Amino acid sequence: MSQSKLPSTLKTYSVLPDNRSPLERALELALSEALYSIDHPYPELLDAQKTRNEAISTLAAEKQVPIWDTEDTEQVKRNLAGNAWKVRQLSGTKAGLALALKSFEFLSEIKSWYQQVPKTEPYSLDIVAWEKGNKPVNVANAKKLIAYIEDTKSERDTIELSLMFGVETSLGLAGARAPSINVKEAEADANLWPMPKASVSLSIAAAIPPAVTIQPLNLQAIIPVVKSYGRLGITALADHYSFTLSPVNAKAII
Repeated sequence: MSQSKLPSTLKTYSVLPDNRSPLERALELALSEALYSIDHPYPELLDAQKTRNEAISTLAAEKQVPIWDTEDTEQVKRNLAGNAWKVRQLSGTKAGLALALKSFEFLSEIKSWYQQVPKTEPYSLDIVAWEKGNKPVNVANAKKLIAYIEDTKSERDTIELSLMFGVETSLGLAGARAPSINVKEAEADANLWPMPKASVSLSIAAAIPPAVTIQPLNLQAIIPVVKSYGRLGITALADHYSFTLSPVNAKAII
């Protein structure tokens, strides 16, 4: 005989009136036992991260997600549905803005006006965000981010959103003693979005004294961008070559 799953409170509590008969009470207990013996058919129905794909949009509608795009990835949809109430609870705060960005798979760094150098106007926020995986900037995603931020931020706040994106590059170096001079170029193409093009060309010519240091190379694109191109050439003489290469940072300001 299987063990009863009926809560102990229901064994003493009854919805029947005081003048109930023993038969009515027995039927009530039997039906209750039968009902509680059935396992929950959808134990994860309201869990946005575990529910079935077909239920995500319904769950998002129930939680009144303000930004919804059927073209988004499944993970983004689950994040939006799962974080909706928490974002609304934290709206008007930096934590709420960070969670709204995280819902779209973006990490962020948010600075209030008094944390910026130099200080800006009160109630202004500077947000630097980058997509997980260091992916290129997508204009459609940028527009959705702005819309969600507008829905989440305080009415008095003004936002400057900057999106960081990845740049892939290769570098070739060649050196020789004087009088020979060898020149190699390293080129990097950054595919930001379909229309614009951005490319970087870095060339180093070396023959013979001291070390060459290449400072950080910063690329900045302001949406919409038509084309951006940068070239950096360095000529140096060195007996022993020592090259220091700093990261390439690229930023699109919305």
